[in-house]
Amino acid sequence: MTMLDERSRRWQGAGGPAEWQAAWDRAREILGPVWPDGSFAYERDPDGGELADGAAGLATLLYILARETDTHPRNIDRGQIEDLVERRQGEADPDVVRRWEAQLVRLGHDLDDADDPVATRWRILRTDNSPSDDAPDWVDEDALRRWGIGALEGIRYVLSPSLRDRLDFTGGTA
Repeated sequence: MTMLDERSRRWQGAGGPAEWQAAWDRAREILGPVWPDGSFAYERDPDGGELADGAAGLATLLYILARETDTHPRNIDRGQIEDLVERRQGEADPDVVRRWEAQLVRLGHDLDDADDPVATRWRILRTDNSPSDDAPDWVDEDALRRWGIGALEGIRYVLSPSLRDRLDFTGGTA
């Protein structure tokens, strides 16, 4: 079992809707070829770092789209994912995340439910990693510091130029 397989099963949580399970399987299919074990060597937080948020962000968007379009996550393409990530007119990053959160609520999730694996992962993904306004000046210069909301940081990493062209959204199994 690869580190992605092992960790992503923990990030996924137990139970949840069938589409949640299928979305995670699909995220593993997409990310597995580009995230060998060595990719995890520098991850500071194995459960809430950029790789965790990237995999969970991808799985969450696959889940939302699969439920909203009544299809299997393997039928979701890169364009649909990118469309959800793009800001709408007048939106800032927090608005994008609130839009996704509203979609999860419309799909029937109580985001405070400790027994819902979708809600549990969402509470981690919506964490804003930006420093507080009263942080010391050196924080602004820390190139290793995460900035922004985990869900967006993670999915933008997954869709970044360094990975974007290596991700295969066309294959997969049911």
